[in-house]
Amino acid sequence: MSTLGGDFYSRSLRVTQRVNVILPDDSEDFWTEIDNDLKVLYLLHGLGSNADEWARFSMIEAFAKVYDFAVVMPDGNRSFYLDAPAGPRYFEWVSEELPELVHTWFRLPRDREHTFVCGESMGGYGALRMALAHPERFAGVAALSSVTDPAVLAEDFSDLFWGDAEMRSVFGESGPDEGHSIESLARAAISRVGPDGIPRIIQMVGEDDPFCPHVKRLAEALARLGCSNSFESWPGRHDFLFWNGALDRALRMFSGLEAPSL
Repeated sequence: MSTLGGDFYSRSLRVTQRVNVILPDDSEDFWTEIDNDLKVLYLLHGLGSNADEWARFSMIEAFAKVYDFAVVMPDGNRSFYLDAPAGPRYFEWVSEELPELVHTWFRLPRDREHTFVCGESMGGYGALRMALAHPERFAGVAALSSVTDPAVLAEDFSDLFWGDAEMRSVFGESGPDEGHSIESLARAAISRVGPDGIPRIIQMVGEDDPFCPHVKRLAEALARLGCSNSFESWPGRHDFLFWNGALDRALRMFSGLEAPSL
């Protein structure tokens, strides 16, 4: 496997930013299940972490080789992958600037059928936002233990934030509201492209994760809206012991090796 990491200046953020990339190669470290069908996965980290977390805590390097994925892991800080009201434009960074740079540097596939996005917790929220804002770009999105509604998160898990000041800096003067929820964003996306135009949505969450009821409610709401959406849960908590297995299963589903549970 080829693993690359670098820092470069981002126009969207006006700061030098970290990106890690994994590229499958001809090494024999792992037996492959798919060959010669390279796909691209944008893999987003959670709140309080950085671009290194997936490489540190999961088997993503092995999965990339086995399922033939190039994996792009950007740094999103504590942004929820949003454009700040008066500051860095993180959504522009991950959804516009970064894909252009990746294509320029590595000439990776950029067609919808070979492009996917995934993340855990805050990264799951960012992944869903990317897929719903640009459904024409992604064949699928996997949200692992995802934040589904920042307003609920701010109310039920307020200790995750540096108080109201941080919430305003990320979500705007009034803080997170209904318009930031994934259900609201899905409704808006469906109004533009219809339910059949929405990428395939995969949601997974541990049964012992406090986010589980919220993720399940979102899955039910997406089903009512007519989205192609699957929900799976098994014993596990809000950690990489769960997310490593969930990532493996998501990549197998993206690759057509497994079907989602109904």
